[in-house]
Amino acid sequence: MTSQPTTAAPPARGSAPARVQPRPRLRGLDGLRFLAAALVLGFHYTGIGIPQWGAPPHDVFPVLNEVTRYGFLGVQLFFVISGFVIMMTAYGRTITGFAASRVARLFPAYWAAVALTVVLQLVWDGGRNPTLLDSLVNLTMLQEAWDVPNVQGAFWTLWFEMKFYLLIGVFVLVGITRRRLIAVAVLWPLVAELARATDSALLSSLLIPSYAPYFAVGMLLFLVYRDGGDLAVWLGVALTTILSMRQAYHYAGTAAEHVGADVSPAVCAAAVAALVALVWALSAGPLRHVDWRVLSTLGALTYPLYLVHGQFGFAVIDVLHDDASRWVVLALATALSVAIAAMLHYLVENRVHDRLRDGVRHGLEKTLPAR
Repeated sequence: MTSQPTTAAPPARGSAPARVQPRPRLRGLDGLRFLAAALVLGFHYTGIGIPQWGAPPHDVFPVLNEVTRYGFLGVQLFFVISGFVIMMTAYGRTITGFAASRVARLFPAYWAAVALTVVLQLVWDGGRNPTLLDSLVNLTMLQEAWDVPNVQGAFWTLWFEMKFYLLIGVFVLVGITRRRLIAVAVLWPLVAELARATDSALLSSLLIPSYAPYFAVGMLLFLVYRDGGDLAVWLGVALTTILSMRQAYHYAGTAAEHVGADVSPAVCAAAVAALVALVWALSAGPLRHVDWRVLSTLGALTYPLYLVHGQFGFAVIDVLHDDASRWVVLALATALSVAIAAMLHYLVENRVHDRLRDGVRHGLEKTLPAR
């Protein structure tokens, strides 16, 4: 969702961070990120019970809904990939380099998405209708901390990503080594669950127990990619995968309430295990040589598509659902979202990313003049 284009340092053994090297792309993971966005888009348009169709989506799309009601698992897949890619970004880097790369990756498309959504709400009254102050707070990406409504529903995940980046930033300051990475990835979900069980509100909020296993398994899969894996790492992967399956299993009831139809806990757990296996297969397993250039193009569109698909797609559905075939409306909603995502990538991200990254890094590295 918020990960940078999926690139990685060549596999190298050892516990000390390697010197930063040019990174060959993992195009398979780029494609997998787009699949995650497609799952979420399908869930929001035809899975969850949105009012814009005028009827429950499981009545509007009875067959398709049998699949897309599980599209919420695209978020879990995003978190696994984020654990992999953010660990790859942070490993062997300074805190200034890490912070600058995250700011430049996250904010340009996000600011544009907020602005475009505010404009949309001026001409369409069927959305969230945020106040001007709500919209300004949204520009900080910290609105969840102040209980300010998100201008796009999908923005809620960014707050969890920000917490993850904070934890990784602290990790960078302490110093990332292979042993510490294994320890953090294994202990983090356990300590997070203890914080929730003991009603420690601050720690529970900081350690995000509901999603920690997904991030953690991604971190360990990065080690499998980087070092080839060993018994200790694979045991950690097994533990965090099982914990991720458990989270998905127990979330099925909540998902069923949103969908308005049955969501199988067993299917959720099995799907998470399959998605974790797919991340491994495309990074270090039998599919690691997948290198189709189109996958990187799709990967580049993933983050802006995730940001804008909600309100813009809902507006199309709301305006057209009574006047056209449901399949035509669905296609138009999807096409508009992809078109806006492409615009944000090529006209905003490509033009702003490097300058913003370099400017932030320069500002953080600047020292006070000697007196």
